[in-house]
Amino acid sequence: MKKMILFLVAVFMSFAVRAEDPAINFVDKLADKILTEVVTSNKEKDEKETLFRDAFTEAVDLKGVGQFVLGTVWKKTSEEDRTAFLNAFTDLTVKTWADRFNLYTGQQIIFQGTRNAERGQIYVDSVIQDKQPVEVIWRLRPSKDSYKIVDIVVEGVSMASTYRNDYRAFLQQNANSVSALTEELARKSREFKSENAK
Repeated sequence: MKKMILFLVAVFMSFAVRAEDPAINFVDKLADKILTEVVTSNKEKDEKETLFRDAFTEAVDLKGVGQFVLGTVWKKTSEEDRTAFLNAFTDLTVKTWADRFNLYTGQQIIFQGTRNAERGQIYVDSVIQDKQPVEVIWRLRPSKDSYKIVDIVVEGVSMASTYRNDYRAFLQQNANSVSALTEELARKSREFKSENAK
């Protein structure tokens, strides 16, 4: 998972060549926004964290990903427990990804085009130019006049599926208790420590 996030950070922070395709432009503009407003800006740390959280939560369909990772357990979960889980899931996910952005070292991304996915969604194919080229596939869901990121597949490894497998294992060991999973995510969030500070 950590390796996958590292490569995805490289994608987000790359100086990508703009294209006319709206799906590619969506990913490219997101990278530019985070790069200029967060990573390379002179803003205070707290302000950077807020800006990153806003950009990340706006671009990624965290509610949809959260529902996916719970699988069939989602339908059996109360609205109150769903809300608590999504809050904890979002908080930890944002902290983790914000920390990974410290891994940026100027990698470049090359977009190769788009393909249709199931349920009217779109794949954006790309390659990160690193020491070894890394294939990254973005899965986007159309949302009003824009898109939402619902998954990223790095070298064949799905971010959403990885979360789902990890959480499924925890739920199976804890009587499918979403509240127990929420407490675990909240604990990890409270105890979160940067591993990639420069």
